[in-house]
Amino acid sequence: MPNDQPSYQPNSPALWQSLLPKPDASSHKYSRGYVLIQGGYPVTGAARLAGLAAARSGAGITAIAVPEHAFSIYASQLLSIMAKPYASTPELYALIDDQRVGAFLIGPGADNTEETRQTTLTMLQTGKPVVIDADALTAFAMQADRLSKAISGPCVLTPHDGEFQRLLGVKPTIELHERIQQALTASRQIHAVILLKGAKSIIAAPDGKVIVNENAPPTLATAGAGDVLAGMIASLLAQGVPALEASAAAAWIHGEAARLFGTGLIAEDLPELVPQVLESLIA
Repeated sequence: MPNDQPSYQPNSPALWQSLLPKPDASSHKYSRGYVLIQGGYPVTGAARLAGLAAARSGAGITAIAVPEHAFSIYASQLLSIMAKPYASTPELYALIDDQRVGAFLIGPGADNTEETRQTTLTMLQTGKPVVIDADALTAFAMQADRLSKAISGPCVLTPHDGEFQRLLGVKPTIELHERIQQALTASRQIHAVILLKGAKSIIAAPDGKVIVNENAPPTLATAGAGDVLAGMIASLLAQGVPALEASAAAAWIHGEAARLFGTGLIAEDLPELVPQVLESLIA
């Protein structure tokens, strides 16, 4: 490989398998990680998919903060995943301030609004791990520096090509090494792990480490699959896995779950297969 091309490692369990959490007799629901997801309205399915994925990926508690007027929608379709209603911004921020929360996820089903921006910044200011996805990325279109200045802890951004371009003003290329360099440059600029989604997802860290995930079958090109991936990353972060390895592990497990299901995959199928993949990795 020429010296001017960035180096990378192909994603494989050998890179992160030893870091996967293994509950034992002393584990309890809080020690296994508490994920808080910002729930959207009227698009409610995205956050629910992310919540189910977070729970199936091992988080001891998964909760979704939901606007009070959407509470009945969430509560009627969630059992072990808690819907936590809020009627005002201070009430939402009180949920974010809960010291028991181990990681946050914002973006699935969110709106591209100032409220989304401010909630993202509030999550980042806690210093706890934050996954920023979907509309929470678009809410910072051409404001990557504003996002960067607010980051005070582990942070993972999960853009597809369009979200990457809106955030940074750079259109991702299809050529692998150029794409790696774009993701790496963005990671260093924002001071966060960037998971640039695609047939070969690029996972880049500010310290220059790059992992390329190549096990994503074409069936993952389905609505909601990205929400599932974001929930999986948040779950692993809440359980103490470092940001780069949490992103790589989630991407690989996500792809393996899709491979196990095969033709006809929809996003709802993925969380149900995650435990099977995890069992094979931690047995």
